[in-house]
Amino acid sequence: MNLQQYLVLEALASDIPPREIAEILNLETHDVEAVVKSLEERGLVRKSPGLFGERYKLTEQGEKALEEWRAKIRSELAKAEELFKRGREIEAQEIVEKRLPILPILLGLGVISLALWKLLTSRLPVAEE
Repeated sequence: MNLQQYLVLEALASDIPPREIAEILNLETHDVEAVVKSLEERGLVRKSPGLFGERYKLTEQGEKALEEWRAKIRSELAKAEELFKRGREIEAQEIVEKRLPILPILLGLGVISLALWKLLTSRLPVAEE
């Protein structure tokens, strides 16, 4: 799965509808719907009736895939945190910079904590004007 699919899966796990996912990820609604359809075809999500229209629920396979992704991200960021603590900031920055575009989304979805966010982003170099 690609990063976009994982982020949509993460949002669906939080019961966020596709329209709102599109806003969060700064995508067109039809693009999110296409990702949701591909996740459904792979057996990772299924439609479920809701009070205000259809919702998507993760299947057991979807929950497993999401937990594996979360573990991978947390492991990478924990490694970066440890490298920062050991004074190996360049190596840590390389890890963080690779995931920097999605850190705000991961924070918003609760995948990473605010404390870890602050640690990771406080050590990044500041762009000169």
